[in-house]
Amino acid sequence: MMIFITGGVRSGKSSFAEMSAVYHGKNEKPLHYIATNEHQDGEMSERIAKHQADRLNSGYSWRAWEQPKNIHELINEYKKKDVILLDCLTNLVSNELFDGWKENNNQWRNEMFRSEVFRKIMDGLRMIEKSSAALIVVSNEVFQDLPSIDEGTFYFMKMMGELHQQIVSEAHWVYQVELGIPILRKGYDAVEKQCTSCPV
Repeated sequence: MMIFITGGVRSGKSSFAEMSAVYHGKNEKPLHYIATNEHQDGEMSERIAKHQADRLNSGYSWRAWEQPKNIHELINEYKKKDVILLDCLTNLVSNELFDGWKENNNQWRNEMFRSEVFRKIMDGLRMIEKSSAALIVVSNEVFQDLPSIDEGTFYFMKMMGELHQQIVSEAHWVYQVELGIPILRKGYDAVEKQCTSCPV
């Protein structure tokens, strides 16, 4: 099962995603956290530390993986009963698409390379979903800002849009979080008789 959760910055989507993981991890199913962000600056480090503290204080046991790229490499670490939370898709795409940008590597301008990144990410998500009980994918709404004329930003937003559409088409549940309130966009309505494993 795949659950997709999206929302703006500081919308509460990560907290809701962790609640959903705990819900699906009931009956002592192992919980895994795939962190795709890198410690780039003070603010990011503070946010990472806060999420780590929240999981530590949740009373549940999480196994964390720092995996900024190549999520498929973790495939053998999971079992069918595990619940996986990936936070977040936005950082994963940026890391994969602009790999080597500091060395003036502009391969993101190549259409074939961009197609390969798209395939690599989707294949990785599908592999993890099939090898676990549930995969929860968190992503940011990057389309609320004004359009940018920057070429790199354009290709990044284009890929995010394409990935969002593909993931939503394959996901069993889709939530959009606004102001801390999760809004169900796809899936059964939350009636217990219709689905015995409805997320919170």
